[in-house]
Amino acid sequence: MASTPGAIRTVSPFEAAREAVGHTRPCLFPIRIETWLMLGFLAFLDQCGRTTSWGFTWRDDGRARRGREAVDLVERATRTAEGQWSVETGDVAVAINSALVWLSAHATLVIVGGLVALLVAAGLVALVLWINARGTFMYLDAVTSGRAEVRRPWREHARRADSYFGWSFGIVVAAVVPLGVGVALAAVVAIAFAQGRLSAPTGVAVLFALLPVGLILLLVFPLLFLARIVLRDFVAPLQLAAGVPCGEAARLFETLLLAHPGAFVLYLLLKLVLWVVTGIALIVGGCLTCCLGFIPIVMQTLFQPLFHFERAWSVFLLRQMGYELPPRG
Repeated sequence: MASTPGAIRTVSPFEAAREAVGHTRPCLFPIRIETWLMLGFLAFLDQCGRTTSWGFTWRDDGRARRGREAVDLVERATRTAEGQWSVETGDVAVAINSALVWLSAHATLVIVGGLVALLVAAGLVALVLWINARGTFMYLDAVTSGRAEVRRPWREHARRADSYFGWSFGIVVAAVVPLGVGVALAAVVAIAFAQGRLSAPTGVAVLFALLPVGLILLLVFPLLFLARIVLRDFVAPLQLAAGVPCGEAARLFETLLLAHPGAFVLYLLLKLVLWVVTGIALIVGGCLTCCLGFIPIVMQTLFQPLFHFERAWSVFLLRQMGYELPPRG
């Protein structure tokens, strides 16, 4: 599916949005139920494991229970402030010491259990991201070609999707590792302080020493969030347009970014606006459909024009820069 860059046109995210709307209209209208259902399924796979696109994740009715627990927690804290009940610092230290003694006595079991839990969690995350990688290329193929299929794009884009998955999983690992380090350091400091091993001045000094870790986290997470957007919106289409692996497509994107920095910045700002507008539309639409619009796949089907336009938008922006995904017959 290689495409050679052609003549560079004026690059405008607004014009790309207009072209995306013009592309979406004939693809979805007149409405064909079977096409919308298939596109809804593909859009769901494209969003599987991604919480950065629309900000929606399906939750169960446990929200009400958690809300009640939060209220109870506030009430208990209020009673503490009023002196109705209190927890002595010594009791907390005794409880922590007891827990540490138990952990020391069962260190092997704890380590093995922790490693098993970590491997299971990593496996589940990898599985979700692998499905998402396949879905990303399947939905991209459907949007650009007008053919809502499953088997053909699943097989045809397998190698590109696997390359994409490697980068996607690497981004997740890059986000989890600094977070894990930060949480571990905070836990160590808290335990040491509760056991009396750290005096107040020493504790303050340690907290100041941990500030660089917090600053790194504040810097890392926005960058990784941005990397996830770039990977899906531009790198994946470049893989299809140029017929290259994810790493080479990322280098192509770097070249385009240096050539058109303003267009990409404007695109990101406009996409933030699109997220807000889409979020409001999904909430209103979900309420008007008696919450049916919040159900996965149903949501992607009912609001397919929004998802179809969003997926086509970056494709048409790349087209202005000379990389086009030609439609299939």
